[in-house]
Amino acid sequence: MREKLGLIPAREHVRRISAEYDRVAKEIAKELMKIDVAAFKELQVASIQKEIDEMVKGLNRTAIQWANKAGVDAYKEAMTKSMVTLEVLGAGKDPMFDNKAHLKTISLYANAMTDDLLRANLSIKNTVNAFFGLARQANAGLMQIQAFDVGDENIIADIIEETIAQGQARYYASNRIYEYLRLKLLDGQFIDRAGRHFNLRDYSRMVARTRLREMQSEAVKNTCEQYDNDLVQFSQHYQPCPICKPLEGRVFSLSGRHPTYPKLEKLPPIHPNCEHNINPTSEIALEFREKYA
Repeated sequence: MREKLGLIPAREHVRRISAEYDRVAKEIAKELMKIDVAAFKELQVASIQKEIDEMVKGLNRTAIQWANKAGVDAYKEAMTKSMVTLEVLGAGKDPMFDNKAHLKTISLYANAMTDDLLRANLSIKNTVNAFFGLARQANAGLMQIQAFDVGDENIIADIIEETIAQGQARYYASNRIYEYLRLKLLDGQFIDRAGRHFNLRDYSRMVARTRLREMQSEAVKNTCEQYDNDLVQFSQHYQPCPICKPLEGRVFSLSGRHPTYPKLEKLPPIHPNCEHNINPTSEIALEFREKYA
């Protein structure tokens, strides 16, 4: 019987939310590509903006519902597997343990995951508005362009300068700018977090994998506390990253009071998208494994 957690927490939930964000990214790009930079129309922009606002509202609803469902399932999976392992190890429940700790942890981390996604969704609207500004000012041939970032501003300014230097018609610059913006849209980088742009699918997947792993680690820790068990073991994977490699397979004390094993200073995930987890163990289990390995 294998009662260990997988590399990806709640894999199907992660797949579902990243697929939804990918779908919305493609729909947003489809709407924005309707804009003709050479014949910019404010009425068209208003209509497109309304459509995208509705998409973001729908994404907000999906994120809230998904976070609550996925959070509960991920936590319960880790809690149940930990309970089975601890009972096999012969651990007994602590009668003083507050069972509400499980519910409080689920609520705390589900809210944090929801907040991550909603803040990202808000940045989608800001990025779309920046795109409208780019298209609007590119159409007017202005040099003072408010862009997604400095790189966009410089590229579009260079296109306009080159057009002027070569004596080309205005539509020449507009077409080149449109093509640049079109390629930008195909990347789907609508999320802006701390000055960095992210693809919707990749960002939602990162949030899901990282936050759900946090919840599962907290579930293991709480369940160990419920069974008065202090030791956990870090998982082992093929080709671990340099950050996690020193922790692979090591046994740690949750309380830091064990005479042999060091305190686990940080629960997985150690970094975004971290695939490592912890599993309950005991001195008896370790002695048995060493003896019969």
